[in-house]
Amino acid sequence: MPSPYYAQLGVREQVGLVADNVLRRIIPDVSVQRWEPSNARNESTSTGVLSDPRVAVADSIELHALDDNETSNFVEIVDPKSGHEVVTLIEILSPANKQPGKDRDSYLLKRADILASKTSLIEIDLLRAGGRDIYGPEVERHLAQYEPPLDYLALVQRAWKRGVKFRYQLFPIRLVDMLPVIAVPLRESDAEVTLDLQYAFQQTYDRGPYRRGAVNYDAQPTPELPLPLASWAQERINNWRAS
Repeated sequence: MPSPYYAQLGVREQVGLVADNVLRRIIPDVSVQRWEPSNARNESTSTGVLSDPRVAVADSIELHALDDNETSNFVEIVDPKSGHEVVTLIEILSPANKQPGKDRDSYLLKRADILASKTSLIEIDLLRAGGRDIYGPEVERHLAQYEPPLDYLALVQRAWKRGVKFRYQLFPIRLVDMLPVIAVPLRESDAEVTLDLQYAFQQTYDRGPYRRGAVNYDAQPTPELPLPLASWAQERINNWRAS
């Protein structure tokens, strides 16, 4: 993150959303916040980063709404504990978000609150199961054009591009491809930063229990892969075991 921004993981973190004189609660998976330290002018602007992540943003498609409905007025999203302003939320979709039920309903309300605010939203969907109608009709119509259907996707919605034409940046992802590098918006006037999803995934896999045997590669995934992808996946597993 470029100064003065910082990113923090939200472990059941609650961020207050003030709208229509009602305090609502939304829970991000990752939040990007702006920090104004008292000694900001004397602070070093150097940052320690790994050299391995890629920085070129992957190919994507910009989607425009097909209707002329106006969106809700923007509201401020504030962290009531510190007064720091949240500018970007990164949401990693869970199975419950994509299946009918209370969790899905809760996520849709939370999503609507974010999209009615001045906060940019990134949604990362690495789940093949479940419906994708939660993203709205514009995205759903575009996704229907892919045959076979996309395995995963990432959506970036910049707060300052909301209006009559509700625009998204969609990163289509196939299982056989590397996860993309996506752009993370901050303020409209600030340069965006890149996030290498493949690098982040590999770091999580290597540092977590997965490489140590937590994943049973002899079992069929849920949902099961279609035959061409199943053959591809089995070949990859065999090559990995032989290496």
